[in-house]
Amino acid sequence: MYADVNWADDPNDRISTSGYILFFGPNPVSWSSRKQRAVARSSTEAECKSVANALAEITWV
Repeated sequence: MYADVNWADDPNDRISTSGYILFFGPNPVSWSSRKQRAVARSSTEAECKSVANALAEITWV
């Protein structure tokens, strides 16, 4: 699993963009990139939200 976030990148709304990619061996099986639902107060909070979304996807898969 690889998860990353771009904290408060959009100057209009300051909502972070997060994404993840889930691998099975060397092959990607699931991925997503989207804006987060709420404004994060710090880059750490934005990263935690991104990792939580990725872990929820791993649980589903």
